[in-house]
Amino acid sequence: MSRRMSPEREQELDELLAFLEFHQVHLRRRRSGPPPESTLRATVERIAGEYGRSKALEGTRQAVNDVLEELADLAPESVKVADEALVAAGLIPLSAMRRRYAASYRRVLKRGSIKTETEYYLVNGLVVDQASGISADDREKLQAMVSAYEG
Repeated sequence: MSRRMSPEREQELDELLAFLEFHQVHLRRRRSGPPPESTLRATVERIAGEYGRSKALEGTRQAVNDVLEELADLAPESVKVADEALVAAGLIPLSAMRRRYAASYRRVLKRGSIKTETEYYLVNGLVVDQASGISADDREKLQAMVSAYEG
């Protein structure tokens, strides 16, 4: 039997799922996706049952990173509106999620290596996104980390 996740990690999973559900209903730009009978929570619970809650959390983090990439080009006014709607729903605002994302990026850059699959997808997304706003020097460092992780 797998070990239970800490209450903090369970809370993180709940917060991330709630953010993703809000995105799916209110912010999503692309309307294709899983059939309506397949909810995010049901999918996460299925993954948790098959592979463990830690893997479900890891996958949920990756999904949030994907959403943040999708919404990266939002105008400041739109971010403000999204933040207000998320806070009104009792959820973590988009700008706070972006700060979490940026903090992960800074940790990887400072460390100089990628340790997890979630970090890999985060860094790889930044490397391939020419509009991500990272410096050429940072892009080169990140590309080296991606290559080392893949090798």
